[in-house]
Amino acid sequence: MKNRQKISLLFVAVLAGFHVLTAQTIQREVKRTSEKEVKIHINSSFGSVNISKGDPDHIFQVFYRKKDRDEDPRIELDYYVKKDIGDLKLELHPKGSEPDGSRGVHVNTEFNFKTDEWYVKLVEGIPLSIEAELGAGKNNFDFSGLTINDLSISTGASSSKIQFDTKNKNEIEEFRIETGVSKFTAENLNNANFKKLSFEGGVGSYSLDFGGELTRTVDVDVNVGLGAVTLIIPKNIGVKIRYEDSWLSNLSIDDEFIRKRKGIYESENYSEAKGRMNVFIESGLGSVKIRQTK
Repeated sequence: MKNRQKISLLFVAVLAGFHVLTAQTIQREVKRTSEKEVKIHINSSFGSVNISKGDPDHIFQVFYRKKDRDEDPRIELDYYVKKDIGDLKLELHPKGSEPDGSRGVHVNTEFNFKTDEWYVKLVEGIPLSIEAELGAGKNNFDFSGLTINDLSISTGASSSKIQFDTKNKNEIEEFRIETGVSKFTAENLNNANFKKLSFEGGVGSYSLDFGGELTRTVDVDVNVGLGAVTLIIPKNIGVKIRYEDSWLSNLSIDDEFIRKRKGIYESENYSEAKGRMNVFIESGLGSVKIRQTK
């Protein structure tokens, strides 16, 4: 493979008998060459998208599990390498979608999506900048073991989960999450190794678990419209909460937090904790819960 390569795919073929998933699995992959960094943009209009760590020999691998044999999905994939920096643009659209990705979609508000499934495996051991824009569907992002420089995730009407079971080796300047009508769960967010986290939720239920390793001071901004958000923070982390509400919103906070003045709360260990979080919360018509765990 030359230093600069480009791949364009408007269709994919069935890979029979792939042992990880099913006989109705489609696969595309690109092997690693000279890349020292990769920029990734993933777009999906509808479907179940699963992102996780792959192997160090492939920049990415894409698998697709079909629910039936009638139509293949539409994949648009563009990848090139320039000055040892890879650039990946990956669009994943369901069967029967139009060239612009549009399709009539009826959303089940209970988030019981029975859709075709995408599996995206990303390279281990190379710094990644990831931007994911996903529509309706059920999504799972397991970033454990990946090296991430920048991370931005936007989801539509969806049920989504993010997890960091191991600490990110690189620092993320700002970790951005935006979600619409959704159920959203995040686990071990402090393992993302961010300096700032911005979360914006529309209508739905959100759980943000800040487990993981934290040895410095970070900023967290949470903005919720008509939704219920719960922040789960380990007791060893010092926390300052600044809460800006409307008269229709509601705040529930553990008794261990000390009310400094109206809208300002601190954990008892805030001044001496090695890891500290400065949290700013805005809530419209929703409810906010702050919980501490061991």
